[in-house]
Amino acid sequence: MLTRRERTEVLVESGPALALELAGLVEAAAPAEDIVPAHQGLVMCQVRETARNSRFYLSEVLVTESRVRIGEADGLGVLMGTDAAHARALAVIDAAYAMDPAPACLAELERRVEEARAAMFERVAAQDALTYVSRVEFDEMSGQDMSVQAVVK
Repeated sequence: MLTRRERTEVLVESGPALALELAGLVEAAAPAEDIVPAHQGLVMCQVRETARNSRFYLSEVLVTESRVRIGEADGLGVLMGTDAAHARALAVIDAAYAMDPAPACLAELERRVEEARAAMFERVAAQDALTYVSRVEFDEMSGQDMSVQAVVK
């Protein structure tokens, strides 16, 4: 079973179609109640500066957030951008995983997310193969003195 973070990454990277379809499966079994309707906000993007080993805020990122409740389980959906339906679908799926007892459709959700994860890894591997062609191996230059030397005339 995937962690919450891994599952969310797959559902965001796979696009809204998969998340909306899976949320439809969940809502067919148990309707979701909006706690906080989808709305937009800004989140500070924190970055670590490696030379000084310090953190700073690079910029703000526009996100869309939604919170829903199914029974006693709450779900949260947050993603970069302005797609309110996608954010709500993420919240519904998150609530389905938090439900106790688990809904009957959870096995189907897990299977579909695993398939999407495998497809995502294949896309990443294909992209990596394209960029690997232009990769520079600095280890091939070992043994050579790359320092600046004074030229004596």
